[in-house]
Amino acid sequence: MHRRGDLAARFPIFSLTKPVIAAALLRVGAVDLEVERLLNHTSGLFDYGRLAEYHAAVAAHPSEPWSDRELLERARARGSVDGWQYSNTGYLLLRRRLEDYGGLASLVHELGFENAIVAEEIVDLVAAVPARSRALGDGEREVGGLYHPRWVGHRSLVTTARELLRFWAHPPAEFTDVRRLVPIGFEAPGYAQPAYGLGVMADRGATFGLEIGHGGGGPGYSHGVFTVPARAAVAIVLTADEAFDAQARARRLLHAALGQPRSTRE
Repeated sequence: MHRRGDLAARFPIFSLTKPVIAAALLRVGAVDLEVERLLNHTSGLFDYGRLAEYHAAVAAHPSEPWSDRELLERARARGSVDGWQYSNTGYLLLRRRLEDYGGLASLVHELGFENAIVAEEIVDLVAAVPARSRALGDGEREVGGLYHPRWVGHRSLVTTARELLRFWAHPPAEFTDVRRLVPIGFEAPGYAQPAYGLGVMADRGATFGLEIGHGGGGPGYSHGVFTVPARAAVAIVLTADEAFDAQARARRLLHAALGQPRSTRE
């Protein structure tokens, strides 16, 4: 049974998997210019997560995910986008790129996720901390046993706070390379200079030093992990509450631990 604050509790982490995909690509030496543009969301690929019909399909048929092909075709039918745009579609392609190296599941253990799995089937979410969602049809419904994780094109790890801490306590050096951080082109609450790098959100203007991290959420869940590597500080918030702003909470915890203001614009 899950207990609040249990570091061994297992959660599907949704887009918190994106930094892990980036680290896996770096580990196998597969980051060329095209891959880097997918990693930092400047590839021009429309995000299938912006499609109203995608969310309608999840609600109507939560156990029957679209194939990779359908996700890609529906996103590409919307044409390309200019500038920076967050794109789950791009990370679907990056997950497929990893298949040339044995696949994400074969690489995560090397990145410190010794007991994590890549959720591929409905049963893979049953052992996670239970959650309920209003995104899966009428009313509030149990996620485990109903929602198919292949609705997440890039896939989701099922892992723990303990394993996430191991990963984020020593992130790849490329995550903090400011030359690889792309300004997103608009303001973000709490960020002085919002940017995105190789699979990480970043704030170059935080008064306590470069901050990186990511959020993750899907039916039933909301998560956030942020760190200031130069200060060896990491904050992790994993919740079975899809309405909770876990990213904001994680950043508040991080800044409180550092004892400094969040940013020059807040």
